[in-house]
Amino acid sequence: MEKITAIIVDDERNGRENLVALLLDFCPQVKIAGTAVSVPEATGLIRELQPQLVFLDIEMPVKNGFGLLEAFDNYPFEVIFVTAYDQYAIQAIRFSAADYILKPVNSNELIAAVERVSIRIRDKQENRRLRFLHQNLQQPLSPKIGLATGDHVDFVPVNTIIRCKGEGNYTLVVLADKKQVLVAKTLVEFEELLKKYGFIRVHKTHLVNINHITAFIRSESSLILSNKEKIPVSRRRKDFVRKELKASRPEAKQNFNY
Repeated sequence: MEKITAIIVDDERNGRENLVALLLDFCPQVKIAGTAVSVPEATGLIRELQPQLVFLDIEMPVKNGFGLLEAFDNYPFEVIFVTAYDQYAIQAIRFSAADYILKPVNSNELIAAVERVSIRIRDKQENRRLRFLHQNLQQPLSPKIGLATGDHVDFVPVNTIIRCKGEGNYTLVVLADKKQVLVAKTLVEFEELLKKYGFIRVHKTHLVNINHITAFIRSESSLILSNKEKIPVSRRRKDFVRKELKASRPEAKQNFNY
């Protein structure tokens, strides 16, 4: 088995030592080529050693882990972010379909993350995830989201998503260009990621971009979307949907029949 060369970036000694021990026990395909305690040190180490994989802590003094993305024009290495729970950081990472594990590190999560990046390293896939993560951090109001299907990721502007339909452990994402993408995430996960961008849950299986709603048919309790689709509104969500439409689209009173 060919080894994956890696470095660990963490300002805490215990964090570095714990991760080294876990990798030795559970991920023998990973060879630790070096460690760093800061982003500037890690930048130099990456340029010197050219690792295939970087385990990157986010919460570090002076410059956090995301600062490493600013040091490179392209990313010929994979990254597994290692972080304590931070809602903003994790949302940014998940938007970009990047890999992360939470502290304290769970061995099963570590194994799964290493296996995912190993495939991309083996197939020499371009690391678009980090590029889009960097862009999203710079432009938080108009992000792109990574829709992963198998080993492929489509990065699409959030405002081009018309609706999401839950299908068990999968979600069908319907885009404005008529493309549909089936993603291995639940509708609840998409709701959590997209609710701050104007997406509302109108039915147990439907999450809709409020900006793509063109009409509310009160008698049928249904919505007409910008792609001409008709989506049901559940009885218990009807008042909530009307309230959200009234607040966000007051100019369209006739179509929404408040």
